[in-house]
This record gives sequence, structure tokens and C-alpha cells, in this order.
Amino acid sequence: MHRSDDSIPDEEWDRFLRDAAAGTGAADAPKEPSARARMVTRRLQGQPPPEPPRAHRLAAPASAPRRKPWFTIVVAALVVLAIVAFVPGPLTGLFRSGGGSAGPAAPQGPTVREPFRDSPAEHWAGGADGIDVPAARATGGMSAAEVGQALGRTKDFLVGTNLDPGVLRGERPTGALRFLAPRQRAVREYVTDAFGAPGAPGGENDPLRLATRFDPARFAFAGDVVKTRGGMTFRAAGGGGIDVTTDVTYVYPVVRASGGGEVVRTIVRRAVVLRWRAPGTAGAGTFQLVSYASDVTNGGCGDRKGYFSPEFGAERATVAPDDGVVIDPYDRAGTVDGHAGTEDECASAVRS
Repeated sequence: MHRSDDSIPDEEWDRFLRDAAAGTGAADAPKEPSARARMVTRRLQGQPPPEPPRAHRLAAPASAPRRKPWFTIVVAALVVLAIVAFVPGPLTGLFRSGGGSAGPAAPQGPTVREPFRDSPAEHWAGGADGIDVPAARATGGMSAAEVGQALGRTKDFLVGTNLDPGVLRGERPTGALRFLAPRQRAVREYVTDAFGAPGAPGGENDPLRLATRFDPARFAFAGDVVKTRGGMTFRAAGGGGIDVTTDVTYVYPVVRASGGGEVVRTIVRRAVVLRWRAPGTAGAGTFQLVSYASDVTNGGCGDRKGYFSPEFGAERATVAPDDGVVIDPYDRAGTVDGHAGTEDECASAVRS
């Protein structure tokens, strides 16, 4: 009879065999010990217990195999090619880098409808609104009200010499000069010679040093707006009164009087200093012209015959002068006469 070494102890099995041989059949066959009894028996016999059952654990689902980058790129490329095959027109234009039949580009530069397009002046104020006037305060023996009056008249002078429609067509700036001090003889001689009879050039004394003028037989304006930016400051003057320093840039959109539709811009930056005398002093209520300077872009070089002469199309210079002086007419940093150098010197502008 075979027995399993893993079930009945030797002592029990021997006792069963002896009782069977002696005829004592009353002895019951040994019963199968419990699992716990077997474990205890094995520990006593120095045998390792059987491995206990593992607890069931909810395992995290296995992650899907990660696609390699090249696989994703290939799939994306196939999708794009499929779309282009069915909708070629709008999409192929996205990948066109050179020639071909691309649609016309948006027009650039000034037009009659938008004469300040692609220019910083597009966002500037128009006319007198772009000339800032500081708050008045008592200075140089003048009350705040008197200073305010002097500042207002200074602005009138700037408008009368650079924005007045008649003056822009070559007329004499009579209104702007009505407060010119009578005792400033040299300046009065300049004014008389420069402006002469209405519309007449001023000979040796260029009126463009003080006023802006275009020959109406050759040029007209694109619209009725001149863009401006600038202002003025003031301080006490010796002998009583105030010196008002002005610095304003004017942008004029110009077309040929004969037509054609091309628009160019002439840009004039002027710095003028006027001295207003205090009440009770000689020349009170009038101004002296202390100094004036200007930078002009696309107004012509050399003898301009009393009028600015902007250039159009192929007329415009494309090569910088020999001295390499190049300015940005919209850059208001620095002084006016610090851009082009000496008086009456011509330079190139990076834009207009």
C-alpha cells in the first residue's frame, strides 16, 4: 500500500498496520490530517511549508505601446496630402514661397484716400491739434494770464506760417507776422524781401526758412489735413518777458497738380524761438524772432525758388550723399539742426 509522505505521520501508519495484522479490524483507518496539521508537522520535521496562496491584486491596465515619433509624422503628412488632393487651391498657397500666381499684395505707401498710410504720422493729430501748449504760469515779470496770451499767439504764429491754406499756396503770412516787433529791423527787412508781393519768391532771402509754401501751378494736396506733432516750452528772458521755444514736425501729403494719383510726403521739422516782452518794457505785447532752423525731407535741394519742390517716382534720389548723412524725419530726438549738419546741407532720409 502506498501512502503519501505529505498526508499521514509514520507513527499513525505503523499503528494501523500492527492492528490490521493482529486481526483487530476495529481500528479505523487513519484520517487525513487537516492542512493546518500538515503544516505544523512539516515545521516540526524541518521542511518548509507550501507556498501560501497569493492575494488577488487589481493590476493597473497595461499601457498601450507608445508610437514612435516617426509614425506620428508619417500619419500627419498623409492627412495633409489627402486634404491638398481634394482642396488644392486654398492650401497650396500656404506653401508657396516664390513665384506662381499668388494673389495681388495689398498696396503699400500713401494713396489719395490714405495719404499718411505706412507712416508714423498716420497716428498723429491733424493741424493745430498736434501742437501742444503748456500750462501758463507767472514768469519773467508776466502774470499767468499774460504768459498764456503769449503762448496762444505763438501757436497762432506757427499755424499762420505752416498750416494756413493761403500761405501754403504762396501767399504772405500777414496774420502770423502782425505781432513782430517793429524795432527788429533786420528781421523786418528779411520778411519784406522774402515774401515780397503775394506769391512772389523772395530772392536771396528764402521764405522757406520761416514758412511752408508749394507752387500751386505744380503741386496740390491730397486732402485737407496736415499731420503735426510737437509743442513748446518757455522760460524767463533777460530784461523781462519770456522766451518761447517751439519744436514741431509737419507732414504734408502732396500730389502733382496735373494729376496722376501718386502721393508723396514732404516733412518739415521747425524749431523757432520767439521772445515776448513783459508789460512796461520796450516792445511789450510784440515778439522778437530770436532764432529759426528747419529740417526738410523731400522738399528739394539747392535753390528752391521760394517753394518746396517734392520729387515723385523716378525723380526721387535713391543713393545716399557722398558724406553718408542719413536721417529719419520722424525721429524727434535731438535738436533740429543736429540732423543734417550745416545749414542748407542736403542729406538722405530713410523714409518719408
